[in-house]
Amino acid sequence: MRSEAAQPSLAWAGGCAALASLCVMVWLLPVEAQISLRWQRTDGLAQAWTLWTASLTHLSDAHLIVNLLALLCLGVIGHHVGAGRAEVIAFLLAWPLSNLALLLWPEIQFYAGFSGLNHALALMIVAKCAMDFIVDRHLSIIAFFLALMMLARLIHEAPWVSPLRMDASWGFTVVQAAHLTGAVSACLAFVGLQLARILFTKAVVE
Repeated sequence: MRSEAAQPSLAWAGGCAALASLCVMVWLLPVEAQISLRWQRTDGLAQAWTLWTASLTHLSDAHLIVNLLALLCLGVIGHHVGAGRAEVIAFLLAWPLSNLALLLWPEIQFYAGFSGLNHALALMIVAKCAMDFIVDRHLSIIAFFLALMMLARLIHEAPWVSPLRMDASWGFTVVQAAHLTGAVSACLAFVGLQLARILFTKAVVE
């Protein structure tokens, strides 16, 4: 039986649908416009909007399709476990932070793709379900296995050691560090939002 904390929310499903639509819209832009939306280390913060737009750009049809399929799965899973407005807000906070954190690796010169944000969305689902378990002991098996899969992938990639990996099957260098920054940024944003809610509630009560 689904707990009250796990009631489906249109906020999550709608947000994922909007993100997918934005990715497709950007892909339909001229190549020059897409390049201008990618995050470039040399630009610093002079073009700060790329901290958001870079995740909406892709380097090939396959790159876009795979990320959209992952986004679709995360949209369905998140809706099923009851992810809602709080998780969407935390995700929006994590979005630019995940790309900004790429500055930690000097070898990363540019970034394009939604894979970092897909890891952020996955972490948000896991964090939401962990909170449900703490509050009412409602355990989601889906989130449990999602957490194991994310952990296994990050350990396998070891992006803190190898932030970049040339993948012949993709035809370009994969920015593995984005997977790590996406997950960590989402975790920090989620925890920060929960602490803010607790402090606000305490202030109101007092």
